[in-house]
Amino acid sequence: MKKSILVTGSHRSGSTWTGKVISKAPKVRYIQEPFNIAIKRYKPPFKYWFQYITSDVKHQQDVKSYIDSFLRIFHISSLTRLFKVRTVKEIYGHFLDLKRRATDRTIIKDPIAIMSTEWLYNNYNLDVVIIIRHPAAFVASLKVKKWEFDFNNYLNQPMLMKSYLKDYGDEINDFSRNQKDIIDQGILLWKTIYGTVSYYQEKYKDDWYFVKHEDLSINPIEEFKNIFSKINLTFSDNVKSYIFETTNSGVKSDLKRNSKENVKTWKNRLTEEEIARVKIGTKPVWENFYTENDW
Repeated sequence: MKKSILVTGSHRSGSTWTGKVISKAPKVRYIQEPFNIAIKRYKPPFKYWFQYITSDVKHQQDVKSYIDSFLRIFHISSLTRLFKVRTVKEIYGHFLDLKRRATDRTIIKDPIAIMSTEWLYNNYNLDVVIIIRHPAAFVASLKVKKWEFDFNNYLNQPMLMKSYLKDYGDEINDFSRNQKDIIDQGILLWKTIYGTVSYYQEKYKDDWYFVKHEDLSINPIEEFKNIFSKINLTFSDNVKSYIFETTNSGVKSDLKRNSKENVKTWKNRLTEEEIARVKIGTKPVWENFYTENDW
């Protein structure tokens, strides 16, 4: 059976770029964020950002049916989509996708699936790639985007709070009741995500591929060769050209930039006080991935 591929980590971690690079390999089809509750989809079973899949049988059945709708050839959602197409081009695209489901590997790019990665791995035939990003870079990106987070998304998932987030209960309760600035939000969000990744790395270090965003940015060709080797994909000239195009651009966007220069942009986006807060606040977790030299 063809193995699907999951690329995850935190949002603002370079998972989109990584997923797009992998999708340039021969016979790979790309799926964008099934767990993203802001995207309208057919009967999504998710209520919260960073949904955790519980042990409830009905919930698991609903999630499996939903994930299957992105992977299987024959699924009720395929018929539903077919009824909605209006042009010859849309009909062609629909049947081309069905053909690719049969012949290609599927890459699911979804940082919002990070709290369900273990469940997905245990229930699907997956290769897993997890992107790790420096806490200051993550927080700086949230600051620039002004992306705040409602920690009730965690608190309203009691099973998640009892599992991966059990060490952060008091902080999450506090943040859910009291307004915090975006720096403090980013600190706690990074800790919850990468505290979970730290657990994954200890448990699945031989099976999953863990890579730092900074390493991908500084040495993209060699790092992506390593990823492609791990997940058994061909590192083609097309892939190499796409990496060069997206890492040496003078025009900055989500997919095109000078990747080496981008590594330390957080030093200009955060004040010295904010950097100190991030460093102290995330230290119990960042020490699992970074050293003092990375600051």
